[in-house]
Formats: sequence, structure tokens, C-alpha cells
Amino acid sequence: MLQTLLFILAVNKMTNCEDSQPGGLNDFFISVKENVTGEEGLCIREQCAFRVPQNLSEPIKKSWFKEDSENATAKVQFYHSKAESPIWKECSFMLNPLVLGESDGEYRLKLEWGQGNVHIFPQTVKITVKELTQKPKINVPRLTIGQKAEISCIFTIKCLVPKLRFAWTGIEGKESTLGPRGVPGWNEFTSIFRFHPKPKDHNTKLTCKIIVQDRIQTEAAVTLEVRYAPEILNSSRCVMWGDELSCMCISSGVPLPLIQWPTLDDPTNYCSTYRKNTIIICNISISGIRNVKDTIECIAENVIATTSMQIQVHNQTETPKANLGLSMSWIFCTLSVVLNIIFGSCTVVLCFNRRKNREKPKDVDHVYMTSLKREESVYETIKV
Repeated sequence: MLQTLLFILAVNKMTNCEDSQPGGLNDFFISVKENVTGEEGLCIREQCAFRVPQNLSEPIKKSWFKEDSENATAKVQFYHSKAESPIWKECSFMLNPLVLGESDGEYRLKLEWGQGNVHIFPQTVKITVKELTQKPKINVPRLTIGQKAEISCIFTIKCLVPKLRFAWTGIEGKESTLGPRGVPGWNEFTSIFRFHPKPKDHNTKLTCKIIVQDRIQTEAAVTLEVRYAPEILNSSRCVMWGDELSCMCISSGVPLPLIQWPTLDDPTNYCSTYRKNTIIICNISISGIRNVKDTIECIAENVIATTSMQIQVHNQTETPKANLGLSMSWIFCTLSVVLNIIFGSCTVVLCFNRRKNREKPKDVDHVYMTSLKREESVYETIKV
């Protein structure tokens, strides 16, 4: 309805401006967009209106042709979007599907009437085809483990594109295609993906792929967030070391649960947390505690549910001392052996150095005395 109103207003505007156009009602005139851009595999739909002289005989055959060829291009189809007036006639056209490198070019409208009468409008429509970049839209509801979920993938285009199909990748499920569903000026293709979420599906990438003409592809992807109730893992532990209590509660859940220790006094002062992905670890360490029960309760809670576990307390009072004594004995033994080796090595080196120092002066004295003796013999020779 809105498009029809806009078309009528445009026609009225052009009619009111007839005096400013060359020749008025006795001239050929066309109103159409000069440059149109589309994407490969899809289509273009453009509105067009033309006017002819009043004395032109009916019927009038109209056709679009490409560039310098006057042969009608079969892929250019006419469609009716508006009601024609006595003066303005419709020449709205559609190209479907667009082929990269083939559909590009300049197009003109040709009119034929009577006995071989022809008129070609000088105005051209330049069509440019680019690679497919339009992506589908994925709608993801809130996902909860165990509850059936439906994820939709919607691809909205102007025309009914032949050979269009969907493909889902990432997780296993069942899919069904709906459509096309017509909305004013558009066609909406929809694929529904159905599955039952599992914990392993959390943070999984789900991809919806559109395949056109069996060769042209475009896609969109989402990362799934699967909510599930907290679970306290069996690796949680509590150990009593003398008068010091150490506990660790490990829980998994989405959203990450809050961990509490209701059986301990003011537990919030003791808990230090570590978070990674869907795991949260809460550690507590309390000194000077007495009369500890056999179990300590750990509670994990998120928006889905609340769960708890009684963690067994293991008493390790004697074991650390025995281990400590054993460790100290080995330390002293090892230290004694090392010191003895160092002391023995130093003694050997010292004795060797002393022996070497004693032998070295004898050699020096011998040489010196020999030299003196030679000098004395020389002097004796001179005296004689």
C-alpha cells in the first residue's frame, strides 16, 4: 500500500513537471534509477515508469536489452508493482539470479508498436554485480540442558532465488526449512534447528550456511551458552592437619555457581575462589579449630538450581609428623655425607699442595749451589 502511494506521488510529480520537460506530453520520457548494484546469486528488482506521446497507437511491446545488442535479454523480466495511469506506464524489471561477470552492464528499454515502429530510450541503467556478502541472521533462545531448543536461521532477500538451501554445522540436531514467507517487497527463507542441549554443547560454535546455485555460499555463526544446574565434583576434599582445617569444593555449572559453607562460622572470610570456563573452585583454610564434624557441607547455587554435598573430613594429624621426621633424618644423613666428602676433598688437596711446595725449594737450592761452586773454581784459576 505504501509503495503504491509513493509511486502515485512520483507520477503526479512528473506530471506536474511536464512543462519543464522537452516536448511535454508529446515526448518519450522514462523515470528509472541509473545505477543499480546487486550481489551474486541473488536478484535485483527496480521500479520503472515511462511516458509516450498521446498519439502513439496501442499495443506497445516493451523489452530491456543489454549494451549495444538490441536483442531482448531473456533474464530481464518485467513485474507489476503499481497500477498504471493513462499517461504513465510501468516498466519495472527484475534480474534473477545475478551472475558475476555476466549480468553486469548497461541496459536500455526498447518500445515497439504498429508496423515496425521502434523507440529506444537513451537513458541507461548500469547494473553492477558484486560477490555475495549478505549473511543470514541466527536467533538463539535461552538454552538449558535437557530442554528442547529451536534455533532459527533467517535469510531475507528481494526475490525467490532458485536453488537456495541451508546447512548447519557444529553440533548434531534436526533441521527443517520453512518458506519462503512473503513480506512486503521481500522474501524470507527460514531454517529451524532443533536439539536437546548438553553440557558439552556449551561454548560450541554453531554455523548456519546458505548455499545458492549449489556453488555460492555465505554463513553466520554463534557461540552457544548452555545453562545447567550446579554439580559438585567428587574430587572435592576436606583434610584436618592437627588443628588446621583445609577444604576444597569444586563445582561445575552455567552460570557459575556460588559456593557456600553453611556449617562453618562466617565462611565468607575463608573462601578463596578460582574460576575457569564452567568450573569454580573454593578453598578454605581455618586454623585453631576444634570439634570438627566428620563431614563438612558444601552448597553450590545458581539461577537454575541449588545442590549440596557432605564432604568427608580426613584426619591427617600423625601423618605429617611421621613424614617430617623421616624427611629430617634423610636431610641430616645426606648433609653429613656431603660434608664428609667436602672435608676429605679439601684434605687431599691441601696435602698435595704442601708436598709440592716442599719439593720445589730443593731444586732451586741445588741449582744455586752449583752456580756458586762454578764461580769459586773460576777465582781459584785466576789466583794460580
